[in-house]
Amino acid sequence: MAKDRMSYLLDDFRYYRRSLGVQFRAAASLRGAFLLQVFGMIVNNIALLAAWIFLFVHFGSINGWTAAELIGVQGINMIVFGLLMLTNTGLMDLPRHVDQGSFDNFLTRPISILGQISSSNIDVTAIGDISLGVVLTAWYILHARVGPSALLLFGLALVAGCVLFWCFALLLPNLLAFYMFDGERVSRYLSFVFLDGGLYPTGVLTGPLRTILLTVFPSLFIGAVQLDVLRGLHLWLVLLGVVIAVIWLRISLWLFNRSLRRYESANLTGAR
Repeated sequence: MAKDRMSYLLDDFRYYRRSLGVQFRAAASLRGAFLLQVFGMIVNNIALLAAWIFLFVHFGSINGWTAAELIGVQGINMIVFGLLMLTNTGLMDLPRHVDQGSFDNFLTRPISILGQISSSNIDVTAIGDISLGVVLTAWYILHARVGPSALLLFGLALVAGCVLFWCFALLLPNLLAFYMFDGERVSRYLSFVFLDGGLYPTGVLTGPLRTILLTVFPSLFIGAVQLDVLRGLHLWLVLLGVVIAVIWLRISLWLFNRSLRRYESANLTGAR
C-alpha cells in the first residue's frame, strides 16, 4: 500500500515538473518580453526597497532594526514569494476556473488536482524576485557575519515559510471560489495581506498580536522570523515554525478536499 502511494506521488511529481517545463518554455519563447518582465520586476522591487531605506535613513532604527535588517527581510520575502509564485502561480487562477467551468478539465485525469492547477500557469516575473532576493539576502548574511549553525536553522525556517506562504497566500484564499461567485479579487487581497505581514520589524510586535502572527495568521514566518534567526540562534522559533507549517498544511489540504465536494460541474470539458 505504501509502495503504491509512493508510486502515485512520483507520477504526480513527474507530471508537475513536466507541466512547469512546458509553461516555462512557452513563456521564454519570446525572449525580449521574457527578459523585460524579469528586469521590470527587479526595478520595481528596487524602487520599493529605496523608499524603505529612505525612511530608515531619516528616522534611524526601529526597535533594533536598521536599514540593513530591512534589506535582509525584503530579500528573504522576495525569495519566498518568487519561489512559490514561479512554481505554483496556477493556484491564483482557481477562482476563474471554478467560475467559468474550466475546472472540469482538471477532474478528468488520474493525476493530483492540486498538481495540475499549480503547474497550469507560470509567472516569469517571479524570476526577478528570486534573483534580487538572493542578492539582498546574501549581502545581509555577509554583512551580519552569520555562522554555519544559524544558516542551517535559517534554511529550515525558510522551508517552513514557503509551506505557510503556499497555504495562506495561494491555496486557502482561493478556496473562496467554491463558496462565492467572482471571489478572485477578495482572494488576491487576502493573499497580499499575508505577504505584507512579514515585512515589518518584529520588535514593534508584542503580546497577543505577535502570538497571532506566529500561529493563527503566521505571516511573520515569511521574512521577519528568518531574519531573527540570522541575527541570533532562535531554535524555538524554527521549531515553532515547523510545527505550525505542518499543522496548517494538513488543515489546508483537508479544506481543499472538503471544498472540492461543493463544486458543481459546468459540463464544459473539451479537448486540450
